Amino acid sequence: MIPLLRSPESLTSFGESASDGVDTAMKLLAHRYRRSVLQYLEDGDGSATLTELAVDIATQDAATEPNAISDHGDVSARERRTVRISLHHTHIPKLAAADVIDYERETETVTLCERGRTLLERDDAIRGLGNVE
Repeated sequence: MIPLLRSPESLTSFGESASDGVDTAMKLLAHRYRRSVLQYLEDGDGSATLTELAVDIATQDAATEPNAISDHGDVSARERRTVRISLHHTHIPKLAAADVIDYERETETVTLCERGRTLLERDDAIRGLGNVE
């Protein structure tokens, strides 16, 4: 059983009913890029540029760490661009449509909203289940 996060009302904050809320939350958390965006924003100051997010995710994909010579580690410009395009056209719009982030197109700035924090709490609760038999 997944523990309640705040209150029973918070379980329906993503839809009309509890099941709609759970379905929406699961869809939003289904892709690693969306989870990574939310976690990056939560770990930082709650705001980042699209480029910063793309570099972080591309670095995770390449399983490298930025180094002293390059801020981007061994991640190629092509890999960063591919992630950036995916974020711009797919993942950021989905998160923004669900009101978990705000996206300022002119500055390409992504900001975490309260609903995004709630979504992260749900992700933490799911991960806390571990291997339940």
